[in-house]
Amino acid sequence: MRPIGITMGDPSGIGPEIIAKLFHESPAARAVVIGDATIMQRAVDLIGVGMFVRRVAHPSEAVFAPNTIEVVAETQLPADLPFGQVDARAGKAAYTYIERAIDYTLQGSIGAIVTAPIHKEALKLAGVNYPGHTEILADRTGTSNFTMMLASDELRVVLVTIHLSLAEAIRRVTVEAELNAIRLAHEACRRFGIVSPQIAVAGLNPHAGEHGLFGREEIDAIAPAIALARAEGIDATGPWPGDTIFMRARRGEFDVVVAQYHDQGLIPVKYLGIDQGVNITLGLPFVRTSVDHGTAFDIAGTGKADHRSLRCALDQAVRLTETAGNNQSPDFIFMLTRHDRTIPDAMARLNEVLAAGVRHIGFKDVGLPLEDLRTLSSTIRKAGARVYLEVVSLDEASEVESANAAVALDVDVLMGGTRPDAVLPIIMNTGIAYYPFPGKVVGHPSILLGPIEDIVESARILAAKEGVHGLDLLAYRFNGDVPELIRRVCRAVSKPVYIAGSIDRYDRICDVVGGQAAGFTVGTAALDGVFPADEPGLTGQLVAIQRMIIRALVPTRAGGRLATLPDGTLVRSQGTNRA
Repeated sequence: MRPIGITMGDPSGIGPEIIAKLFHESPAARAVVIGDATIMQRAVDLIGVGMFVRRVAHPSEAVFAPNTIEVVAETQLPADLPFGQVDARAGKAAYTYIERAIDYTLQGSIGAIVTAPIHKEALKLAGVNYPGHTEILADRTGTSNFTMMLASDELRVVLVTIHLSLAEAIRRVTVEAELNAIRLAHEACRRFGIVSPQIAVAGLNPHAGEHGLFGREEIDAIAPAIALARAEGIDATGPWPGDTIFMRARRGEFDVVVAQYHDQGLIPVKYLGIDQGVNITLGLPFVRTSVDHGTAFDIAGTGKADHRSLRCALDQAVRLTETAGNNQSPDFIFMLTRHDRTIPDAMARLNEVLAAGVRHIGFKDVGLPLEDLRTLSSTIRKAGARVYLEVVSLDEASEVESANAAVALDVDVLMGGTRPDAVLPIIMNTGIAYYPFPGKVVGHPSILLGPIEDIVESARILAAKEGVHGLDLLAYRFNGDVPELIRRVCRAVSKPVYIAGSIDRYDRICDVVGGQAAGFTVGTAALDGVFPADEPGLTGQLVAIQRMIIRALVPTRAGGRLATLPDGTLVRSQGTNRA
């Protein structure tokens, strides 16, 4: 497993101290500190433990020796930096640690981020104008759909709005914001291993509005969003009165509460014990957890800081990362394409796709004029979905043209292509995640050639390049042992791998899950209606695919998985994910 990266937080606060106490208590922790070695040594000396602080230039250099704190040294602060004072140097350093942690995670050098507390005023003095960690993480990763979850052993809470004034938070209570929070809560609970999460949505007004007597937000925004979520198969109920719903969730009636604004959600969690609460950012392309407290300037430098919340944050990060690697629901990317071309009626079909709850949507840069593709991309983004463009290119000139199109269309992910040296200079610093094809890809429609060994080696080389965020593996355009290809490529690289090609059966979805791929694409098969579904049409196909993903993720009691043969027969697989 890749190490966890722990950011030091504000060096003038209690972050270094609680990190030192954490490593002293858990000497075998597979984690590296992203911070300042001098300040870390000061914290070790403060608490009086005989631990060695070792500087490393990169997380890959960590050896996780006993009684050693390995620090990826990103700053060189003075040893006499004042404790408990707002300082621009500390604010700038804290921001640098977060930036580098994000970069290391996207590069695959660390498996998750755990953050110690930062001080917003110090950030502002340093010229960093973000209200908190969450917004920095979302902005730097290009994430538009995100929110906070506060979790403890007794209660989980997801927020609709985060760091806003109460007046602005009320204005932001919309159907779209509510539905986004409900979806993120559902996905988060699934990652906690809850197969069918029960989600309670809190009302905004007293008594949940009392049928409009105390406000209309419940009627106009919250209830409609709950209805839409239920139509997608999410078990959401409410709106429930905010003064009792947290008590009911704590008793076990619900798995998570969706709260409308910051204090409505955080007060119940923190009242139950600030030392046990963990802040988890939902919607990011990686796991991020944090302590549920601030920099505590009033006790910084005294040795009195409690590290239990940090320990819980690290435990949750490890748990969620293991879940992500072993049983995470892969991203289902629906491609508005047929035979490697964007379909002419893509805009009309998009409404069906969104209504089915699909939130990863892609297309090709051929089949429609650029202006129509720009409208398509903008509409997908406004609906809260992630936008993917897959390259169709036969030469360098067309691949460069596709990269320029990705920038012009403002997509989130550029997939495909085999010429990263030509593409990377174009998309660098745009926020676009890049997933090229490994192996020898030829023709149109494209096919993948060569032995598995060559494809795996190509994957390793591509994944090692800076600016490559993952791989787009044309597994089902490969004439060979596809499940073995998926497994070997996913094992060979530490970055996410998407599976492309003709995925048109349940056993192939099982191969994606069993190979621990990060996601897969489906286009022509769903448009042609090849999946067995309860209702005709594209909506029925998309619902069926999402149900198949859930089935593929849940092992049967007999120790295998249920799989569907091409003729529709259900069988149980043993020791493999093939039917």
